[in-house]
Amino acid sequence: MFMSTKQERQLVIEKSEKILDCTIKQLDLEFYHAFSNVLHDYIMVTNPSKNIDKKMVLSELIFMMAEDINRAEPLKSYTTGELARIFGVSVQAINKWIDEGRFLGYKRMGGNRHNRIPDSLSYTTRTGEVISIREVAAMYNTHNQSQDVTGVNPQEHRDAVIDEITRFMRKYGGTYEMTLGTKGERTVPEDRDSSIWIALLDELRDINEA
Repeated sequence: MFMSTKQERQLVIEKSEKILDCTIKQLDLEFYHAFSNVLHDYIMVTNPSKNIDKKMVLSELIFMMAEDINRAEPLKSYTTGELARIFGVSVQAINKWIDEGRFLGYKRMGGNRHNRIPDSLSYTTRTGEVISIREVAAMYNTHNQSQDVTGVNPQEHRDAVIDEITRFMRKYGGTYEMTLGTKGERTVPEDRDSSIWIALLDELRDINEA
């Protein structure tokens, strides 16, 4: 559920320019610019597909953030087990990705291993591509391509991952780096396949390194 009401978000939009530009900007210009840059980066991280002008002032960024919330669905979050099913990897791989900081903006809260990861965050692959968790979940729900590794021994799981990678190689006629990895503009099905293929390659590396 949203913590703020639509009326509160509208109030922020209406007052932000007057309050922020006429007070914070005048009292502490350095902080004003720093806050603007941090908010800009946060919007870019949580909405990687957005094209945001770096010259936008703080009030415009707040307006954009509030409008995004108005259009958004209530926040959904996932356990590591749920993310493992969505990405088609093991829970151990998800925990490793968390520790490596590959879920952008997420940090464990203390020693609690039952933290939930919101789908508004993004995941960065080993190749540097950024994909929102919401997009990956939508792909999983629509196409059911991920695999549940529960009850499968490590060798069987490794063989299954290799089989899936081989299927993509046959489909596109080469490795990921030779095909989708170098393609500038991809179709929606190719984007879906790219995300799944990358996750499979990441999982195979994690298995081999274990």
